[in-house]
Amino acid sequence: QQVVVDPQVEERPMQQVVAEQVQKPISSTEVQEKAYVVNQRENDMRNVLQTPPTYTIPPLTLLSIPQQAALDNTEWLDEQKELLDTTFNNFHVGAHVINVSQGPAVTRFEVQPDPGVKVNKITNLSDDIKLSLAAKDIRIEAPIPGKSAIGIEVPNKESKPVFLREILRSPVFTKSESPLTVALGLDISGDPIVTDIRKMPHGLIAGATGSGKSVCINAILTSILYKAKPHEVKLMLIDPKMVELAPYNSVPHLVAPVITDVKAATAALKWAVEEMERRYELFAHAGARDLTRYNTIVSGREIPGETLPYIVIVIDELADLMMVAPGDVEEAICRIAQKARACGIHLLVATQRPSVDVITGLIKSNIPTRIAFTVSSQVDSRTIIDIGGAEKLLGRGDMLFLGNGTSKPVRVQGVYVSDDEIEKTVDHVRKQMKPNYLFKQEDLLAKTEQAESEDELFFDACQFVVEQGGASTSSVQRKFRIGYNRAARLIEEMESQGIISEGRGTKPRDVLISEDEFAAMQETNI
Repeated sequence: QQVVVDPQVEERPMQQVVAEQVQKPISSTEVQEKAYVVNQRENDMRNVLQTPPTYTIPPLTLLSIPQQAALDNTEWLDEQKELLDTTFNNFHVGAHVINVSQGPAVTRFEVQPDPGVKVNKITNLSDDIKLSLAAKDIRIEAPIPGKSAIGIEVPNKESKPVFLREILRSPVFTKSESPLTVALGLDISGDPIVTDIRKMPHGLIAGATGSGKSVCINAILTSILYKAKPHEVKLMLIDPKMVELAPYNSVPHLVAPVITDVKAATAALKWAVEEMERRYELFAHAGARDLTRYNTIVSGREIPGETLPYIVIVIDELADLMMVAPGDVEEAICRIAQKARACGIHLLVATQRPSVDVITGLIKSNIPTRIAFTVSSQVDSRTIIDIGGAEKLLGRGDMLFLGNGTSKPVRVQGVYVSDDEIEKTVDHVRKQMKPNYLFKQEDLLAKTEQAESEDELFFDACQFVVEQGGASTSSVQRKFRIGYNRAARLIEEMESQGIISEGRGTKPRDVLISEDEFAAMQETNI
C-alpha cells in the first residue's frame, strides 16, 4: 500500500492517508496485547508489566497420554447388582436396581424403591449393604438430584486414574472462553467436570493429609497455564509448607515469587485488599460494574487507562496462617471474599485441618464453593460442606465438589498431574518470557517490620517521658493503660532513637534530649 500525504491539510501536522482511506483505530485485541502500566501506588510496590504478543499457550503434547484400555467389569457389575437385590429381599425392603453408572473409581447403583417404601428404610441398611458387598466403604445419596432413585456408590474393583490431558482436550474445556476455566476431574458417569473460577468465585479445599489437596491445586494452576496468558491472569501463591508450590517460581503469571513466610503472607493479603479498593475506585471513575465491563471500556478507548488482569490468590495451608495472625488473616480473607469478585480477584484456600478454629464461620459463609477430600470424621465433613459423606471417600483424589448455588455435592475423581508434567509445562511457560514481579517477599517483610515499629503512641510516650525527666516500662504502662509487651517495645524504640539511656536495672532511664529537641524531632517526624 502506498503512503501519500494529504495536500489539503494546512497549518496542521501532516496527516497520512493509506490508499485514500484513513487508517482504522487499533482493535481491542491489539490493545490488550500491548504493554500495560499499573498505576503507581504510595507504597511503591508496583511497576510496569509487559506481555509480548508472541506468547503461546503450552501444547497438550507436554502432558501424559491417558490410558485407552477400558476395564471389562461386566461380570463384577452383574454380581454386585444381584447382591444388592438379594439384600433388599432379605430385609423385606421393596426396592430394586434400575441402572448402573461406572466412573473411574466408583460405581453408582441406582435403586428405585417400590411405592410406599420410605427412603430411610434403604439408608438405614448402609452397614448391611457394605457387609453384603464386602466393600471398603459405601456412600448412599438419597435421592439422586433430578431422579426418582437412590444412589448407592460402591468402590470399583480396580480404579482408573484420570489424566489432565483428557480433560483439557474435551470440548467443554476447549470451547470455554473464560481464561479462568479449570479442570477438576471426571464425575461418576465419566463426564469431565470443568469449572470457571469467575463463577465460583472463591473456593475452599480441605481434606486429610495425602487425600489429594495439593494435586487438586496443581491441576487448577496447570489448567490456568494452559488457558490464560500472563496479561490475562496473575497468580499470587502463598505456600507456608515451602515445597508444594515451589515449582511455579519464575512463572510469568506471578505477581510475586511464591510467598513462604507467614508474616509476608499476611502482608500480601493486605496488599490484595488495597488492590481491590484501588480497582473499585477505577471502576467508579469509568462507570463500570465489573472487570469485564471496565476492560471493554478501556479497550474501546472510551476512557484513558490500561486493561486489568484477573488475580487468583492460592493459599496452600490456611492453618499455619491462622496460628500466627488469626485476626489479620481472617479479616483480609473475609474482605476479599465479600467484595473482590466483581473486581476480578479470586481466592482459593486449602487446609488439611478442617476444624472450626481454622475454617471459621465467617470464612466459610463467604466462600460458597467447597471441595472436600477424605476426612477422618463426619464432624470435619460437616465443617467443610455442611453435610456428612466426606468421611466415606476413598482418598487418592476422590472428592465431593459443592459448586456455588448448589445444595448437594457431586462426587468427582480428581485429575492426576505428575511432577514431570508440571515441570515440562512450567519450563515451556518460562521460556516464553521472564516474570516481572510487582513486589517480592523481602519488600513485604520490610514493610511489616516497619509497620510493627511504628506505634501510634510513640510520640505521646516520648512526650510523657521528656516531661517526667525519666522513663520506665511500668510508668508508660500505667500512663497509657497498655500491656507490658507494648510498653517495653516503646521503651526499646526510644532507646534506639537516642531519646533515653540504656537500662540501669530497677532505676528509671535518663532522658537524653530536651523538650525543644523533642519538638524539633516531632516536626521532622523522625
